[in-house]
Amino acid sequence: MLKKQIKGAVFLFIFAVATAFGFNYFSPFGIAFLGQWQKSEGVVNAVSKTTAIDSGIEINNPEAVKQIIEKKQRIVIDVRPYDFFELGHLPGALSFPLNEFDAVIAKLLKITNQQSPILVYCSGFECTDSHSFAANLKQLKFEDVKVYSGGFTQWQEMGYEIEKNEK
Repeated sequence: MLKKQIKGAVFLFIFAVATAFGFNYFSPFGIAFLGQWQKSEGVVNAVSKTTAIDSGIEINNPEAVKQIIEKKQRIVIDVRPYDFFELGHLPGALSFPLNEFDAVIAKLLKITNQQSPILVYCSGFECTDSHSFAANLKQLKFEDVKVYSGGFTQWQEMGYEIEKNEK
């Protein structure tokens, strides 16, 4: 009897794993199992299989980003949800959450143009929201969009200045 239960449990486990992998494979929102998995190389590409990461637009040097911010060379856009932005963000950053792109793009278009130099960031290397936002801007014919791949997490780890919204 115990042997039969063990066989049943193993069968259920194998069936569940096969179903999960099958669903992931056929789902347009499934997780890609291949991709860039080294954090030091930039964005970890463990997102939708249909999402392409353009690593050519990344700035991976936090000191270079610090200089860009200090010299106000780019419009800095934080694409994390607004609640995270309020808790802390890069100096001078504007909040344009990716999950509200359709609602916030009109506001962004009022303060920029397609030639405006823009720097986009999100939480860090594991977050691809900044790449998605940058791709959306590229589709709108923005010409000079860069992504700070280390994002807020790396900025904070470097001990650089962080701004917070006063309530």
